[in-house]
Amino acid sequence: MERIYQKIYEQQSTFSKNLQKISAHFYDDPKTFAIYSAAEAAKVIGVSETTVIRFCQKLNYKGYSALQKEVQHHLFQKSSLSDYVEAKAVDDKTSEPIKSLMEHDRHSIQKVMEQIPEMHLEKTVKKLANSDHVLIAGARSSHALASWFAFSLDLIVGNTRFYQPNVDDVLLRISELTEQSVFVAFSFHRYAADTIHIAKLAKQRGAFVITFTDSPISPITNHASLVLPLQLNVKSTLDAAPAILSLTNSITSAVSLAKPDQFQKRAKLFDSIDGQDFFA
Repeated sequence: MERIYQKIYEQQSTFSKNLQKISAHFYDDPKTFAIYSAAEAAKVIGVSETTVIRFCQKLNYKGYSALQKEVQHHLFQKSSLSDYVEAKAVDDKTSEPIKSLMEHDRHSIQKVMEQIPEMHLEKTVKKLANSDHVLIAGARSSHALASWFAFSLDLIVGNTRFYQPNVDDVLLRISELTEQSVFVAFSFHRYAADTIHIAKLAKQRGAFVITFTDSPISPITNHASLVLPLQLNVKSTLDAAPAILSLTNSITSAVSLAKPDQFQKRAKLFDSIDGQDFFA
């Protein structure tokens, strides 16, 4: 992204008021240019499509698509793992580095609590509690998060399946969804294409699509019925994981409270099985 920022810096003095408005938006949220068309980006920023194209040309791009491809390359293809390590170096200098890192996690959880409206969380719980089937998916850095949510939700209420691409036939899993079903997608940078495609198919089947993601304009939001964006000032999904797990754990607990009879019935069934041979 440094190359694009340098171009903006070099041309900044020649920008009109509207071009300055676009450059300011680019600094604040470059994902707008990675996800939206020129017309859509113009609407988000509050300028004309012609002005957006002129902005690209000012930066010596042939058009909007050329700038968009470069932004997409940096945002969606570049790994954030090196950033994750670099961000931790500061904490090594404190007297209690591990507790300092835990404090970062606590602030992230607090920020998520402030960001997501309670009504969205209540709707999430209601949809999950009343669904006939829940399918959950997440790949790459989102895989472990999706897997844990699927395990915990299935343990509490059942009727939950975690999509595993090396085991499941995607068309079969999608065919099991109805208008009373819920598809839950975990889609964080670098936004795995498979999860986005499955969300699109699930939406077409009439299922209610809930997505946990890191931006309200990430690629998967185009196919979501309800978006739960965790907008944290972190550079890696590893940093966001504690807040995501806290949120999903709270949602699972709320689902169990919303369906107490079903939960008790499932707990009794679980406890009635003699599984001593499976434990040391």
